[in-house]
Amino acid sequence: MDINFKDKEELKKRVMPALEYRINELNNITIDELWQYLIDTKWKNSINLQLYEVVDDILNEQINL
Repeated sequence: MDINFKDKEELKKRVMPALEYRINELNNITIDELWQYLIDTKWKNSINLQLYEVVDDILNEQINL
């Protein structure tokens, strides 16, 4: 089953539990900062990401802010 999102905000709402979990592991970072970091760095040139890939990136990306 393919899940399509009309925009980044809809996707962000869908993965919010993963974002909330991840910021609890990080110090001094907000959900918006984490989200923007991933958009600007990890997913900058990505096309057709799967939902599981987005969640995996949220949970496992080494954040260098």
